[in-house]
Amino acid sequence: MQIRLTVLGPRSGQTAEPHGRPVVPRGACDVLVTAPAGTALATVASGLATAVAGGEGPLVLYAESERLDAQRCTLGEPPLIDGAVLSLGSPAEPGPELAGAAAQLHVVAGPDAGGVHLLHGGQIRVGRSADADVPLDDPDVSRLHCAVTLTPDGQVTVTDLGSTNGTTVDGREITDRPVRLTPGSLLRLGESALRFTARDGTGGALPTAPDGEGHVRVRVTASAEAPHSAPPEGGHTPSGGTHHAYGSAEWGAAGEGSQSGAVGQTSLTDVPLVPQQGGAPDAESTRLGTPARGTTVPRTLRKRGGLSAWARRLTGARDDAYGPAGHEDDAYGTGSHAAPPEPAAPTPEDLAVAAAARTPESWPDPAALLLTALGPGPRLWERGPGHPEALAVRLGTVDRATPDERGLLPAVPVTVSLREAGALGLAGPRERLTGLARAVVAQLAALHSPDALEIVLLSTDRARPTPERTAEWSWLGWLPHLRPMHGQDCRLLLAYDREQAAARTGELLRRLDDHAADRASATAADSSADTSPDTGPRTVVVVDGDPGSAGLREAVVRLTREGATAGIHVVCLAETPAASPASPVSATYEAACSVSPAFRACGAVALLSGDVATALRLLRTVDGRPAGHGTVAAVDAVSQAWAERFARALAPFRTDGAPGDGHARVSAPLPQMARLLDELGLARATPASLMARWAAAADDSEALGGRAWTVLGAGPRGPVVVDLAAEGPHVLAEGPSGSGRTELLRSIAASLAAAERPDRLGMVLIDGRDTTGSVGSGTNGGNVRLVEGLAVCTDLPHVTTHLAANDPVRMREFAQSLTAELKRRAELLGRLGFAEWHAQAPQLGGGGAGDLDPPPSSTMRLRPVAAARKGADPGPPLPRLVVLVDDFDALLSPALGSPGRPAAGSVVRALEAVARDGERLGVHLVATTAGGDRTPETELGRRAALRVSLDAVSPGPEEPAPGRGVLRTADGRVSPFQAGRVTGRIPRTSTLRPTVVPLEWERMGDPPARRPVRELGNGPTDLALLASALERAARSVSADQVPSLL
Repeated sequence: MQIRLTVLGPRSGQTAEPHGRPVVPRGACDVLVTAPAGTALATVASGLATAVAGGEGPLVLYAESERLDAQRCTLGEPPLIDGAVLSLGSPAEPGPELAGAAAQLHVVAGPDAGGVHLLHGGQIRVGRSADADVPLDDPDVSRLHCAVTLTPDGQVTVTDLGSTNGTTVDGREITDRPVRLTPGSLLRLGESALRFTARDGTGGALPTAPDGEGHVRVRVTASAEAPHSAPPEGGHTPSGGTHHAYGSAEWGAAGEGSQSGAVGQTSLTDVPLVPQQGGAPDAESTRLGTPARGTTVPRTLRKRGGLSAWARRLTGARDDAYGPAGHEDDAYGTGSHAAPPEPAAPTPEDLAVAAAARTPESWPDPAALLLTALGPGPRLWERGPGHPEALAVRLGTVDRATPDERGLLPAVPVTVSLREAGALGLAGPRERLTGLARAVVAQLAALHSPDALEIVLLSTDRARPTPERTAEWSWLGWLPHLRPMHGQDCRLLLAYDREQAAARTGELLRRLDDHAADRASATAADSSADTSPDTGPRTVVVVDGDPGSAGLREAVVRLTREGATAGIHVVCLAETPAASPASPVSATYEAACSVSPAFRACGAVALLSGDVATALRLLRTVDGRPAGHGTVAAVDAVSQAWAERFARALAPFRTDGAPGDGHARVSAPLPQMARLLDELGLARATPASLMARWAAAADDSEALGGRAWTVLGAGPRGPVVVDLAAEGPHVLAEGPSGSGRTELLRSIAASLAAAERPDRLGMVLIDGRDTTGSVGSGTNGGNVRLVEGLAVCTDLPHVTTHLAANDPVRMREFAQSLTAELKRRAELLGRLGFAEWHAQAPQLGGGGAGDLDPPPSSTMRLRPVAAARKGADPGPPLPRLVVLVDDFDALLSPALGSPGRPAAGSVVRALEAVARDGERLGVHLVATTAGGDRTPETELGRRAALRVSLDAVSPGPEEPAPGRGVLRTADGRVSPFQAGRVTGRIPRTSTLRPTVVPLEWERMGDPPARRPVRELGNGPTDLALLASALERAARSVSADQVPSLL
């Protein structure tokens, strides 16, 4: 187990601010703690103190204001989880309690976005000065701009404090006379927008549960639909595709909604959800009195947004207004000289504008994102791969005219879809540029789960020193989206030097090549196959500045141009002067392309503009040049402190499932040895983790009758998984002696048990070779003393019967019982297949098993119908049955003198019936053989759709362990793998002494230092640990075992 913590050192002195508030400097150190799960805090307390204070000071640790008991607090359990902040010697200042505030003030848009400020009573001053209670880094805000007052009777009022640019409330300018605020009121000051709310703003919290390994599991359901909204007046709800603001409807539309047609013939279902985003440039100049895109609105009508950071103090700069009134297009060199527009009839877009005011916020503001992370709120990771707004991000806000032309809709989000653009370029001065980039990445991290989205950072521009780049992006390392998965050899998906960048781009290019090869093979097999990545996992690569070498530039440009086809999207950052009359848009764009060669390959670009870079112009590009007028908006940016708090809040969260289930796998060489529990994602197998898997299987509507998923081992792109129900139904594995056949069967049995409950899947084990008196049969290649054959798997609760080919009486009884079971299933199913029967089982009244008893022997016994009707509960649904046979060829040709030779034929005939009829009856056959002439002539040899070929073992320390082979499917796919070992002992690395190491963020992109893996000489095997956890999980869910055949 590894968790990352921040330790604050002891207080070392005090200074004071002008108003007497103490400022106590404290050293801080980020550390990586490596320890077995369940380790007491006392074990690493001295290491934590040494990391931050050099071993000096008391060993008393606090989590905020709570003093931690070093003996009782356990690493990996709250509060000692990933991202936690501990203080040494004295408590830290406690964070604000959202539930304790009577009202809140959210900074929902602008150049300092994301602030959530609690109103407890009295006067709250808002301004650019550090002395303000709500400081805003907005040059258009006065030093002390306005004051919000919460009276004892609960009323909230706002007054202007003589600001230069004025203050508006819901579009009305205010003076020094108090104006009452109601919940939802929007304050506009400078480029910033603040919303008053009387609730905690979290909207409830998602259920969470710690997993004991430093993480908190969150049960989320990623939606494939946009948020629902209440219908506007008239009963219509705007729907259809959302259009993103590039100034071109046909290119910027996220969906297929049309805006053509007459007013009377087009309903609200045909128009965009967000008003005037996606409208053609010509349409912008068709309504009298409506400001065109790129036009500065007079101050009395302007409603732009700006946010401040949480609980911090920042100083501002200028106090003058942004830009002169009039058209900005000419000043910025876009070449637009629009004539005065002519009046036009209302359009369907006008109706969408009115409807947009009554629809929920599809793109949450930065303050909502912070509350979502702190909650965790219900919107956390709400966008799955199929969501219509997946990878759509909000860059800023702009005011839109209402249909009646009498006012403006304030702060309408301006968005861009990475799925449409492919890649996004951001350019401008460094401070505002990084604030905008932080806001973009935070949206992606809050709305997309780590299973559906990974984030990669390339920050290797040598024009800036490494410490500066590391400090700027250190917050990003706390996000769970940067955790490496299969084929990514690093601690985090970061690159601060060219070696790390070469590794990250190499991984992405391999994925791009793998996708192209898969697409070519899928197209060759089926010309109508859909190979688009629209519903697959995604990767966002943040490229900050010039990558460096020519090879890296070429790789990044290729990823920018072609990556979207494989779900890889680049966000390219280029530091340039802001677009202004002195630096027109075209000049700024060319400057960005010279800074970063990949910028020209971006499908959409956002150029920061204005004297103080608080506005942006969003444009699409065609053939490496900006197209159209674009959209001018007030930028949404967040501070470093806001991003740090946001990322730490998300750090411990994980989805309630196997890690990395949704990620695209990067191809990598096969390992020399694989551990099955690692491939299953059960490095620490617990009853809770197994029950979560079983619950997911029960919710799977496609796994009718129960899952039959098995993991063979490690493949080039991760675990090689086989679905016996969908790809089988039968498996035949061939390999010479010593190739790991028996261990492969054990791994198949263990992974089947981990995938499904024991009352929905049963297993029958058959050792075809007589192993009486032998030890180590079915070698797995290690000098480990093994139990005979498959007998070691009998501790799995799913195993109902184990048969060894050394007792002819039991062998004949087993053959009769198996044949009777097949007949019983055939009687129950009738003419239906196994899946069809389970699909109709609810209508049949519990599966129709009430008239038949599972036979303990070869005799079927009918239960009286009257007695069946008196039963309180119907029998359980018909479970799947998997028969695993080791050394199938030994049953076909038993050795002379073998005790089981007289009855081997009856067992083979029963197995032949399984191979012939098992697919319809829900019975699967998995067998191993050393080859031979008779196996291909059997029913299994003819009907096995899945075939495994294991390689002979070659001696030598560099050679792979037994279990190296390939899987061939019926459609011709070939998957190499290294079989997962399940009878090995616990790795010795998990019992080593806990360590505390300072985190070096600039080195987190390096390959991790790997300790040599050695197994413990004693103790339980992985199979025994898994069997124990399965048994406890089965008791917890009251899962009865499938009746035995003997």
